[in-house]
Amino acid sequence: MSHPPLDIPGLANARDLGGLQRQDGTVTPHGVFIRSDAPDLVSPEGWDLLRERGIATVVDLRRPEERTPGAPGDIDVIAVDLDGAERDFWEPLEADGRWGTPLYYVPHLTDLPHRMAGVLQAIATARPGGILFHCAAGWDRTGLVTMMLLRALDVTTEAARLDYATSFANAAAMEALRSRSQHAEERRAVLARFGHTPESAFTDAYESLDLEEWSKSAGLDPDVLLALRTWRSSAPAT
Repeated sequence: MSHPPLDIPGLANARDLGGLQRQDGTVTPHGVFIRSDAPDLVSPEGWDLLRERGIATVVDLRRPEERTPGAPGDIDVIAVDLDGAERDFWEPLEADGRWGTPLYYVPHLTDLPHRMAGVLQAIATARPGGILFHCAAGWDRTGLVTMMLLRALDVTTEAARLDYATSFANAAAMEALRSRSQHAEERRAVLARFGHTPESAFTDAYESLDLEEWSKSAGLDPDVLLALRTWRSSAPAT
């Protein structure tokens, strides 16, 4: 099962990626990675709760024009634009709606590998402590990075799929927090046009990912890959 949502004031789509089932029967360690929606509404009390969970670094995956202040001064913030501005890549995906679904994950990793490599480099080399990574809603950019992290620790497809689906379950809470639609039904409709559900689209992307081969093609530094394979030295390498 996916880990229960975190009760952090100002976040509606946050969860610790610990406790997810791995293929070897163990589970992922807690306190290493938290995925979330943008933390710009987190209260001082919320930041205290995140500090108690060991968060030392925030990795912001948003485009430069989307970024907002939010983290207090004692929390490192690393901004890495996962999307990029490669319009030839994004225009067809935006035209047919795939940009907001896992249907763009594999093309993104294939066509823009340097974008993900930059994010993984930032995660691997951040200072000691837990990492919270986010985009705006904490849904698909955050979901793509989560896919890489869960693959690195050989998390089962079922556990990874359930984690992805949790964002749909959290959509109403996100809408209430931010007073705007998260377009959950539109996402489902796009996926249906391509013969998918959210779960099946994520499963296809997850099961197609060969992290070792991708890392070679992306020119990922071996030390970065090792940091991913051990979740920053918190678990034995797979």
